[in-house]
This record gives sequence, structure tokens and C-alpha cells, in this order.
Amino acid sequence: MYQHHIGIREAASIGIIFIITKIFLPFQRSLAEAGGTAGWMIAIIAAIFCPLTWWAIRGVLRNAKQGSTLIEATEEIWGPWVGTFLNLAYFCFFFAITFLVLREFSELLSSDILPRTPMNMILIFLIVPIAFVAYCGIESLGRICWLTIGLIIGSVLIVLIGGLLTHAEPSALSPFWGTGKSRIIMSGIAKSSLFSEMLVFGFLLPRMRKSREWGRAVWWCIAISSITLFSTTIVYLYVFPYPTAIRLNVPMFEVSRLIIFGRWIQRLESLFLIAWLISAALKLAIGLYCTAATMSQILRLPRVQTLIFPLTLLVYGFALLPNNEMTAVSWDGGFLRTYGSIFSIALPMLTWFAGIMRHRMRRRTA
Repeated sequence: MYQHHIGIREAASIGIIFIITKIFLPFQRSLAEAGGTAGWMIAIIAAIFCPLTWWAIRGVLRNAKQGSTLIEATEEIWGPWVGTFLNLAYFCFFFAITFLVLREFSELLSSDILPRTPMNMILIFLIVPIAFVAYCGIESLGRICWLTIGLIIGSVLIVLIGGLLTHAEPSALSPFWGTGKSRIIMSGIAKSSLFSEMLVFGFLLPRMRKSREWGRAVWWCIAISSITLFSTTIVYLYVFPYPTAIRLNVPMFEVSRLIIFGRWIQRLESLFLIAWLISAALKLAIGLYCTAATMSQILRLPRVQTLIFPLTLLVYGFALLPNNEMTAVSWDGGFLRTYGSIFSIALPMLTWFAGIMRHRMRRRTA
């Protein structure tokens, strides 16, 4: 990887970690609540709509100046007023991801690992290293993600295999359509926002040296992320069949607590927790960097790092707003995972079409 550029592996790793870290939150439970025994189908349907975000981002970038990010291209296509308004929507989206995920992971640590530690102290211990990693820049984030992606995916694979070997119900996915075919399809379309974090490629693709490498990085990200979301959901339903699946707070953590590899290898959740905390810290650092990058490009600041620490304080303050864990989870599920596709699919698609019309009008005028 060259200086000031990122390669295919680094870009794909950032996208994968930014998307799949939600599996360590109540992600599988939310799919079980929506689809019952067919919750795994929702993940498949959502993955089918995932390429729309990639095609829209690629279309926007190709209708703007070379090297422009999604934020810069949006303002170039729509103009300063409408473009700034749409970019503020992107800013709110990345900001909401950052402070909600920070609160949810803090609640996980508080409820299951550090029950006597005050919530504000947990938030501070998480947000300080996250701000430092984000301050180092997207190149450093890419290197760290590439170095740790194997540890994260490997830990997930061990949890899935260990959970199935320890306990599995053969008829857990019956009835096949769960809560009903129509509801499954509609929930899958609504949950296309599960891949809304792919907006990060609007910042990554312009940093790659060759535009022909864009597709390889994105398709690797889509493939690995889709397999991870699908496999964790279906294994969870096998290990904790419906309706037990809708009663557990942190599904993957509960699966890891069941694993028994013989008499001497038990209670492995403490080992897996290390990889999960690394994944959470990287996701939050990516979200914080994208939030700062969006605002810095709106304000036309020369450096992203200028806004990292002020936004860190703002993220910390907003993370304290939810009254409890269930409020944070409901905000995540009711807002981000319901309307996230508006930001990740609708807005880039609309900008892409506007860029095409703008290009055609210029050609006719010429």
C-alpha cells in the first residue's frame, strides 16, 4: 500500500468490519423478532439489495471530478445549497451510527462484564482510544483493519462451529416461512439498511490508486459481510430456537458462553471478547472518522483531524441520552435499521440520476 492511498485489502477490510460488527449486538434477535424461524431469510433478502448502494456510489463518483469523495461529488452535482443539505443528512447518519453503537457496546460491557463500573467511565475508556485511532487517518485504519480482520472472522467462525457442536435443534427452522411469506419479504426489503454502512466506500474509493480496483474491494466486502450476517443468524436460530431467540440480550455472547470443547476447554467468551472489543473499537473509529470527514468537507477544511476531538465530545454527550440499553437498541432498530436505506440507497441513487441528467444537459449545450 502506497502512502496516502489504500489498497484492495485495506478498503475491503474497513467495509467488512464496519458492516459485520453489528453481529455482536442484538442483531440476530431483531431478525428473529421480525421473521421468527425464517429470520435468516431476511438477511439474504437484505443482501440482494446491497449492490444498489455500490452501483449508486460508483455512479455518483463517475459523474464528478476525478478524486472527489461522495460528499464533494454530491455538492458538485446538486450545487451548494441542496448538496449541503444532503451532505448534512450523511453527517447525521454517520454520527447516529457512532453514538448509538458506542452506547450499545458500553451497555454490553456494563451488564455482562463490568456490572459495577459507572456507564460514563466505560464510555470514556472506549471513546479515548477510538478518537486516537480515528485521528491517525484512514490509511492507518486500513492497515489495522487488514491486520485484525482474520482474528475477528476467525473468532466468529469458532463461535459458530462451537455453538453447533455444543447444542443444536434439528427442527429449529420449522415452519419454513416463519411469520409468513409476505412479512418476511417486506422485512427483508426494510432491513436492506443492514448494509447501509457501505456508504464508507464513498470515502474509500477515491483513495484507491486505480478505479478498476473499486469493484474487487466492494464485491469482496459484500460477499464476506453477507455470509457473516447470514451464518450468524441461522446458527443462532439453531442453537437458541424460536421463541427463546427473541429473549436473549446479546445473542453471540450467549452462544459463546455455551461452547464446551472437552473438560478443559470451557468458558471461552473471555477470549472471544478481545476480538469483539477490537471490532467494536474499529467500527466506532471508522464511524467517527467518516463523521469528521463529512463535516470537514462540508466546511471545506483542509484537514479532517481538526474535527476529531470536538466531535468525540459530542458523541460522548449523545451516547448518554438514551435512558437505558433498551432505549438505545430501539433507537438503532427503529431509526437506523428501518430508515437507513434512505441514506445508503435513495440519496446516492437520486444523486446519480441527477448527475446523469446534468451531464446530458451539458452535452446538449455544448
